Amino acid sequence: MKKYLSIIFLIVFYPNISFAETMEDLLNDNYKITEEKIVKFERYAHKIFTLKKKKSVKLCSVKIYKSSGLSSRSKCMTP
Repeated sequence: MKKYLSIIFLIVFYPNISFAETMEDLLNDNYKITEEKIVKFERYAHKIFTLKKKKSVKLCSVKIYKSSGLSSRSKCMTP
C-alpha cells in the first residue's frame, strides 16, 4: 500500500517527470496487465495499471477527467 501511495504522490505532485514509454508501447512489447486500481479525486481520477513481462514490472497511469473523460496519453514508469 505504501508503494502505491508513493507512486500516486509522484504522479500527482511531479507531473513533469519524463516518462519514456506509453502504455500502448508496453502492451505492444508483450507486457500484460495484471492489476488495475482507480484513485479518485474531486475533479479527476487516476487509473493505475500494473504491467508485467517476466520479471519486469511497469506502472502506468491514465488521468480521467470528470467533465470530459479520459486523457489522451498514459504515463508509465518503473517502480
